[in-house]
Amino acid sequence: MDAASPPPLDRTPSAHSRYTTAAAWCFERHFEGQELRPPVRVVVFDCDETLTLSTFLPDDAALRTQLDWTSPWEEYIATVNFESPFATSGRLALLREMLEDLRRGTHKLPGRSLAVLTRNTNGPVACLNLLRAAKLADLFDAVWCMSHVPGIPAGIYRAGTDWVAFDPPLASLPDHKAHVLHNIAEQPSAWFPQKMDGSLMSMLPDALRPQEIMLVDDVRTNFQCGGSDPKKVYRCCKVARYDAPNFRDMGLVRDMGGIGAHNEEDYKTVVDFAKRPWAYKVDWRVHCIEKPFDGAALQPPVQLVIFDFDSALTLYTFMPEDSRCSTEIGYAPESVKRRYVEYNFESPYLEGSRVEQLQNLLQSLSSDPETGERRVLAILTINEAGAIAVLNILMMADLAKHFSAVWTLSARVGQPDGVYRTGHEWRTFTLPVREADGRHKSSVLQSLLSCPSGWFPQISGGCGEEAIEERLLSGLSLENIVLVDDARSPSLLLEDDEEYEALRHCRVASYDDEYRDQGLLWHMGGLGARSAEASDS
Repeated sequence: MDAASPPPLDRTPSAHSRYTTAAAWCFERHFEGQELRPPVRVVVFDCDETLTLSTFLPDDAALRTQLDWTSPWEEYIATVNFESPFATSGRLALLREMLEDLRRGTHKLPGRSLAVLTRNTNGPVACLNLLRAAKLADLFDAVWCMSHVPGIPAGIYRAGTDWVAFDPPLASLPDHKAHVLHNIAEQPSAWFPQKMDGSLMSMLPDALRPQEIMLVDDVRTNFQCGGSDPKKVYRCCKVARYDAPNFRDMGLVRDMGGIGAHNEEDYKTVVDFAKRPWAYKVDWRVHCIEKPFDGAALQPPVQLVIFDFDSALTLYTFMPEDSRCSTEIGYAPESVKRRYVEYNFESPYLEGSRVEQLQNLLQSLSSDPETGERRVLAILTINEAGAIAVLNILMMADLAKHFSAVWTLSARVGQPDGVYRTGHEWRTFTLPVREADGRHKSSVLQSLLSCPSGWFPQISGGCGEEAIEERLLSGLSLENIVLVDDARSPSLLLEDDEEYEALRHCRVASYDDEYRDQGLLWHMGGLGARSAEASDS
């Protein structure tokens, strides 16, 4: 290797999730004894796209096999893997500060053990050497690798200032991180051999509760597994994912991550969650927020309510495979109608019909029964099936009549991205903002405020119901809009431009669960699906 030029770095393939969040999202699942507030004793980090932004390593056999590996390019390698060009502060310094804070004990807790559990195909020694290059290795007690690398042990543990290779009991476990964490709880010394010599005795008891282990990971499916022996991680921190258009002159790099890579509040969130996870309990309720704004004391009325569709109106979206669902308005064969209404809208978690509850809610929102106040309802969602498909699912449940328009970003080529209602008829149209400039949706709101008729073509007619809509939408301001979306989604209108931030916002509870005959589903939701109080909110 030429010492005068940096080595070429290859990106390590890793499991990834296309679902993105705006920042690190921490939550504590329900468990027996939750009221006792057991502490977090072990924090387990993924490596790729969690500690690193994405993992880029030189093609160097010594990096993967030698515990004493060194390189004149360590600083360069650490910079590419850990430093964020998207943030103003040095990420490595903030990362180290976070890890030091996590290790630090309290008067009740002597300290926490930190470890890395990775699927990096280069193996645990490569991950350790990468952490050494970043001057972070001394903050971890062990590195475990779930990818089999021939000739390389699956684990390394820290013994004082030295690192020792060993084989943790991975081979005897199902290939899922939730199973690994449960096994760590059952036999900590099998994963932290240094406990046998007493160096971790004060931090780790002979056995842990699974709830005392926290997982920080960028892949949502690592937090729970189904099957014949389902396991859950109870203290979870999901790291945000994103695509970088031009990362360090590499062009478009997809599925990047990294704690704090875009949002420096991540570091505080992770530490605070480890200290008091009970403050982050999964909550079935809807959270409604009004941000401070000039004129709030005048209580301006809500004139437009914008709903997300997937996991906000639906519990989980199921679409017919028949292509006519995306092209023919009114597609609703009796042979499939009942099933799609049940699976998309009805909740198996509550008694009664959720569709009826949604009917009552939407009717009350569009025309307040107490004040007679009118409002316009619309749907703004990212759904590749297109606006007609979303409309048809709503029509199957007889919910479409409450909405004036459906807007879908990211519709497949050839699928209409907008539909609007005029009287009892639905018509297609093309959205004024295309995916390229409207994906983050602040541009959608900006366009909507400047020209409502571009998003509600029916108001150009100016008679009957359309005249009421035109009156409500003329002179529309931010404070007249309420956004209702899924709690795990990046805010539909908060991405780009602070000038167009949503001021009134309702977040629908999000969760992972076994659902009907579909097995374990991730990123479920649904207004009022788990709590009848949600609709009242």
